[in-house]
Amino acid sequence: MNIGKFKLSRKWTIFSVTANGTFMSTLSAGIVNIALPTMATQFHVTLESIQLVVSMYLLVLTCLLPVFGKLSDMYSRKWMYLGGFITFGVGAVLGAVAGSLPTMLLARAVQGVGSSAMMATSQALIAQIFHGKARGKAFGAIGAVVACGSLAGPALGGALIQAWGWPSVFWISVPVCILGVWRGIYLIPRFRAVKKLKMDWYSALCYVVTSFAFLYALNMGATLGWTSGRILSAFALAAVFLGLFLRREKVSKSPFIGVEIFRIPAISYGLVVALLGFTSLFTNSVLLPFYLTDIMHMDPIQIGLLMLPFPVTLAAASAVSGALCAKWPARIITTVGFFFLLTGTLMFALIGSSPSISYIVLAHLVMGAGSGTFQVPNNNTVVSAAPKGQLGVVASVNALARNVGMVSGIALSVAVFSAVQTWALKSGVEAAPAFIRGYSAALLFGALCAVAGGILSAKRDEWPQ
Repeated sequence: MNIGKFKLSRKWTIFSVTANGTFMSTLSAGIVNIALPTMATQFHVTLESIQLVVSMYLLVLTCLLPVFGKLSDMYSRKWMYLGGFITFGVGAVLGAVAGSLPTMLLARAVQGVGSSAMMATSQALIAQIFHGKARGKAFGAIGAVVACGSLAGPALGGALIQAWGWPSVFWISVPVCILGVWRGIYLIPRFRAVKKLKMDWYSALCYVVTSFAFLYALNMGATLGWTSGRILSAFALAAVFLGLFLRREKVSKSPFIGVEIFRIPAISYGLVVALLGFTSLFTNSVLLPFYLTDIMHMDPIQIGLLMLPFPVTLAAASAVSGALCAKWPARIITTVGFFFLLTGTLMFALIGSSPSISYIVLAHLVMGAGSGTFQVPNNNTVVSAAPKGQLGVVASVNALARNVGMVSGIALSVAVFSAVQTWALKSGVEAAPAFIRGYSAALLFGALCAVAGGILSAKRDEWPQ
């Protein structure tokens, strides 16, 4: 279908359907994070265990992103996207009725499958619909939608939990899924697939095993011990299948991803920048609700309200950076974003035991500004550099880098937190100060990731505009 003939208003109508899915995913993520302390209490599990509710979702999502990206280039992006909507809704229902941590992890895995299908195709849909300067504005608008979902999530989650308990945070996704599927059936056109593309299932299997084994080891290392047999075996399995994957990609007539895309500087640099940025961002996502609960003694509604400043500046920064994409090199905008991100993570690292509300709000505002500023131009740069016929693959790999960053940020920050907190407790430090030491160390790790991302962005000489 020739999208170029569509009126601009029609393109934005199609965009609104992709925005529906993006809003739902970010809304769900924000709500679930707020519910973690309550779920940990009801399931009788520790912080290290309950973080798997977030990590399982991201792990499954990440493992399947390139698979769905490749399939979206081969078949209909419309039905791939709508199928993701339906699957996500089924997972939401399973999560709402879960009575134990294992059942909850199964529900989150199902949601991860659905979100992976949506995420792998949504950026490709936007890039296929919009071109030139309008594409930067569209990615900026998606950033604003992400902010709106993040904005509504914590506040809505706190109110729902207080009124009806944590299962309500899953039920709220069901009507959003129904609305998204109904609108998508009528509004999203059927795009022409690239008929000559084929799936190398052997290579795809090697990739899935590699990513699952590596991310599993990364997530469970702090719980099981980094030198345990299970963790070392998982890392070894990842290394073996990575070798098999790379070997297959070199000789395959229809490579699964195609290593040649990583030789394009705009893509390779952009992926590393995304990885570092999201690792830094997510060092605070799981730990902060526990800090506000255990140290500040806040209830879910108060925590939700205190999370609001982040998406407010995320929305504003996304809109501004999207408009600036047409005027400024992405290198400059992303570097400024990392400066804000570094400042915000350092503020949280130095938070202490009794910060003022205004201090927490300001730190959130700064981090939100950093997130929105670096994401939009980076996404636009990577997707715009996609070779012909590989738009879905590149968009999914871009989403893959973001989600590996999310998983890494959560897993490594919890690992740093646990190690430092345990050391402090063994040294005779009381519980609250030991928690703060662990929290500060985890956020300092996030600051180091922001420094690395900022340096890489600043040293990049040429970014496509």
